[in-house]
Amino acid sequence: MAKRKSFEDILNAEFRWPTKGDKPFVVSDDPYDNANIAANERTRLVLMMKGYKEAADLMIERSAKDRWMRDTLVFPVIFNYRQFLELSLKYQLAVYGPPVDIQPNWETHELDKLWDEFLAMLEHYGTEDPDEADPVVGEIILEFAKIDPASYSYRYPVDRKGNPVPVAYSDLHLPTLADVMQAVDGYFTGCDGYLDSLVSA
Repeated sequence: MAKRKSFEDILNAEFRWPTKGDKPFVVSDDPYDNANIAANERTRLVLMMKGYKEAADLMIERSAKDRWMRDTLVFPVIFNYRQFLELSLKYQLAVYGPPVDIQPNWETHELDKLWDEFLAMLEHYGTEDPDEADPVVGEIILEFAKIDPASYSYRYPVDRKGNPVPVAYSDLHLPTLADVMQAVDGYFTGCDGYLDSLVSA
């Protein structure tokens, strides 16, 4: 476990205070120093989908040897992985749903509903599941749907009425979560490639 900072360490640390002229959104003269925010919505969807997962992975890596950091980052980690799942399902439905008369669904945050629509889409394509990965991924997605039904539970400690939001687990092993989400990412990547080949044929 990382050594906790003493009060003296905190007092002597470099402290950044807001100063006149601070602007949060600026562009560097060197284009290689900038992050590009894609104008195309399809590109942006893919980058968001990958970005939320990558951010969660990096947070878990950063907190590996720091208990305080784990306790702090667990909330954005779970939120980011949930957002990755939601965007992955919405991406698949938006790209591969219309050819089989299933419309994109941008209206809901409900993972269980999006998963049902995704399975219906796969059925229309007549895809096989020799490794029986569909039910495994389904269980993972439905677990996220259960612990965070509306993408709210890990962003706020209370609901809109000020009532405490219950948490599903008091402890969580983050490296296992990251490993499982890596497998889910592989599943969606495989679906993307396979469905693309069917649509392109």
